Amino acid sequence: MGKGPGCILCGHQCRVDRQAGRTGKCGAGTGIGFSSALIHRGEEPPLSGPPADASGDAVPDRGPGGSGTIFFTRCNLRCVFCQNWQISTSNDLGRDLDVDQLVEVMFALEQSGAHNINLVSPTPYAIEIALALSKARTRGLGLPVVYNSGGYDSLNCLAMMDGLVDVYLPDAKIGLSFGRDPDEPDSLSMRLFGAGDYVGHNRRALLEMKRQVGDLVCDERGLAYRGLIVRHLVLPDDIARTAALLRWLAENLGTGLFLSLMAQYHPSHLVRAGHNPEFRDLPGLGRPLSFREYENSLEQVVSLGLRNAFVQDLEAAVNMVPDFTKPAVFH
Repeated sequence: MGKGPGCILCGHQCRVDRQAGRTGKCGAGTGIGFSSALIHRGEEPPLSGPPADASGDAVPDRGPGGSGTIFFTRCNLRCVFCQNWQISTSNDLGRDLDVDQLVEVMFALEQSGAHNINLVSPTPYAIEIALALSKARTRGLGLPVVYNSGGYDSLNCLAMMDGLVDVYLPDAKIGLSFGRDPDEPDSLSMRLFGAGDYVGHNRRALLEMKRQVGDLVCDERGLAYRGLIVRHLVLPDDIARTAALLRWLAENLGTGLFLSLMAQYHPSHLVRAGHNPEFRDLPGLGRPLSFREYENSLEQVVSLGLRNAFVQDLEAAVNMVPDFTKPAVFH
């Protein structure tokens, strides 16, 4: 299913024999591609916890706080503006772990005061992650597990996560005009993410995630312990067809959905500053999001009755850009 013959962990359905040393579109092989593990205070409030006080310390009685984030390498998508491009396209800034080593990383984060274990871009390693989570739970890991993916997971992959994942944090990257078949090839999705069938797989994944964990539930501290948060990055010039996407989310996942509407678009990777001729017909990719564009998306959220939305300041476009060559990834 995954590391053995016929990998079908994501929408690409490469069916390559990774055990034999072959790799598919993500480039993952037999090891778990690991970049870094850290306490991340820039995730959504139910994951990172309350903001630090003026001194930079965590709020008293809440512990050191932050999301215990594990960044995996070799993503199964190829987003042309990926902010994590230093690790998403290769393992050059990482190393391969085995299952037992991954378990130790989880316990180290728990001992550091993390509120949860946040698995970023886990899809290519779903089999190994499932084994690691089972071992960690047996040994007493007590933190909620967050599955933080690009939303291009196969149903086979999500079936392995059922009962092991507490909180799903997928992307919903792009919408489709009403009446379009989500399984028909979409040239824009192909150009932007390397997956022309992204929408169909994404919709099925979101529905399955909602079936498994339901709407988001938080404890008395406001920290998530079960449920679904869907992320959507608003792109300039409505390139992501945000209005159509929000309508589908409201109609199919309900107006109680916890939505993270992100404003942190920053020209990066293949579209840095719009210099790549391949994207000159999409000039919005070469600039940050404008205040008015983000405000329009917020108005759509309100008009659809989506009542649980996390919002961002536009400064996040600069403040949230990671650098995986440095010990402090976010600085």
